[in-house]
Amino acid sequence: MPMISGTVNGNIHSPCAAPDRSALESYLRFSYPLGKNGLFGGNAAPYEKPRFHFEPEKEKDEYLGELICILNDILETEREYSEAAFLSSGVDSSLLAFGIRARKTFSAAYEDAGFDESAAAEQAARELGSEHHTVRISPSDYLDAVDEALYYRGAPTGDASYIALFLTAKQAARHTDTICSGEGPDELFCGYPCYSRYFDDPREDFWLDVNSVMNVGDVPSLPDYDADGFLKMNAWDLTVWMRGNILPNVAAAAKGAGIAIRTPYMRNDLLDFALSLPVRYKADRNMGKLLFREAAQRYVGREIAFRQKRGFPVPVRRWMRLKQYREQIADALTGSLARETLFFIDTEPLLCRFYDAGDDSVWKQVWEVFTLIRWIGIGETL
Repeated sequence: MPMISGTVNGNIHSPCAAPDRSALESYLRFSYPLGKNGLFGGNAAPYEKPRFHFEPEKEKDEYLGELICILNDILETEREYSEAAFLSSGVDSSLLAFGIRARKTFSAAYEDAGFDESAAAEQAARELGSEHHTVRISPSDYLDAVDEALYYRGAPTGDASYIALFLTAKQAARHTDTICSGEGPDELFCGYPCYSRYFDDPREDFWLDVNSVMNVGDVPSLPDYDADGFLKMNAWDLTVWMRGNILPNVAAAAKGAGIAIRTPYMRNDLLDFALSLPVRYKADRNMGKLLFREAAQRYVGREIAFRQKRGFPVPVRRWMRLKQYREQIADALTGSLARETLFFIDTEPLLCRFYDAGDDSVWKQVWEVFTLIRWIGIGETL
């Protein structure tokens, strides 16, 4: 597998042709298009498959020692480049911030307590002794930033966390020109909650249910991995999800904010180690990133290292019900651009289910259609 760049840069959004239907369908299913040319066609998921290699198997302590050595080298190297870090309540960003001895740290905050992680991030910053900046994002801040953030995105994304990352990066750019970010361990070491859920529902196509937002279009093929659903899901995250959504989000946020965002975990030696690590050291029914957390606690302590993953939550599903959101979303989903572009689906029932019936299970579908139409609309006005 090719090297994943440690520093990412983005391209300004500039569509120049009618979207390809198959690419649109892949976007609607996964919230980002799989084709190598984004919405405008190309082969789906053109990524080299991960080559898991578990033999010869080692003792746990040997794996742990090897991982600690790699992480130590990553952190020592990163100290030469970054004095700032994004900091959430989780282990990935905390390990980076403590490991590079960050002098400046940045986190997002919301008024909605169910989604706000800022208190834990601020406590971690106090322990670290960093100059901490809490970026408070209101519903209007978020809504007003949608078009600007999408402008820098080379392909649309229905990932709500991207807008929050963009806003946090813009604030960070006022205080530093380089910042490090903790993308990678969730994919490398199976940190998402779905990996734990898999053990109670171990199907080969589990990855498809987890990742699908809408049931449209053809299902992309994945290597068989001897019908191992866990490995198929891990392969998807390491390739399509990481390269099709996560890294492009970071690249676009960096470009739009005018800041260099470094991703220190994106190194070949850490990737190769993760591909050799047996599943039982990655996740179980209770938690993911098991061995990674054991290694990280040497820097951040057990409480932070074994804190359950929250992700980068954004209360957009609640904000969408506010009047200013509802009007803009309804206009986007029922306007002429939506009718012309998405002629093969009916968007009005989505609005009815979400707003009239109060069905929160379709919020991602509504949001991804909204961001798609706004992204295409930006291109038409350039």
